[in-house]
Amino acid sequence: MKKSISLFCIILSLYIVVVFVLDTPSVLADGANDDLSANVTIGTSGPSVGAITCVDGATITLNAETTKILNCSATITDSNGYQDISSVRGTFYNSTTESETGDTQDNYKNATCAFTNAGSGTDRNIECTFTVWYHANPADWTVYFNATDAGELTGNNTATITVNTLVALNVTESIIDFETVALGGTSNEITTAIKNTGNVIIDLNINETLYNGYMNCTDADSDDIQTDAAGTGIRYNTTASFAFDDTSWNLTATNSLADVSWAESSDSGAPTAPTNNLYWLLKLPSSGLKGDCSTVVRISAAQDA
Repeated sequence: MKKSISLFCIILSLYIVVVFVLDTPSVLADGANDDLSANVTIGTSGPSVGAITCVDGATITLNAETTKILNCSATITDSNGYQDISSVRGTFYNSTTESETGDTQDNYKNATCAFTNAGSGTDRNIECTFTVWYHANPADWTVYFNATDAGELTGNNTATITVNTLVALNVTESIIDFETVALGGTSNEITTAIKNTGNVIIDLNINETLYNGYMNCTDADSDDIQTDAAGTGIRYNTTASFAFDDTSWNLTATNSLADVSWAESSDSGAPTAPTNNLYWLLKLPSSGLKGDCSTVVRISAAQDA
């Protein structure tokens, strides 16, 4: 009986040992924990160009035979900070050409652009100046700004500006001097040079504007000279060496349209205004005149129809 009890105890002890081993937690080996570095590179964001505004508004009127300064500005924004904005390029071109290349009739791509403030946050202001010649074609034009940042990313914007028609001329002489003419005689031919200083083809409006169609003669005993009398007076032509009785225009007191169709400059760089000539003759009556006679002739440009 004592022997049986001992065997039972041994079996029970083994069972307990097995249970103990299975329920004991595992022990972690050295180096089972590790640290990982977390890194990110912030991507570069390209610049954007805000609304473009110009000092003259939505239209520009050019200056005859010289240049007109066009100033346009915008705010450039870069999410990486205003310091990232490196440069801005400005172009002003005729929208009908749909190109940034051409000549001074249609394109100004070398604008002077400069930042107008030190910058703050993500913004910096820019102003571009265009020097536009008088013969630039009248049409809708495009102002184009292209901004570049330090990462060579770009952004752009445009605005539309209308270049107005410029009808203009410059008469290079200040006087039509027929000098001394005998009664019943015809003067030497006088030449007047006229420049087209606008941006369209022109005709001429010409009239005597001071004495209602007469040259006033200072001698009290003298008649005045009617400028558009039949067979006498003042006549003009676009052809040199014309005869007084040839087809030509009479100088009248009301505007007379001379359909000359003189073209504007087509120069690709700094333009030279095209010059054309009018030629004048004076024929006097055979009697009734004395002294010095004078009047004022007005010549103005009209857009060719």
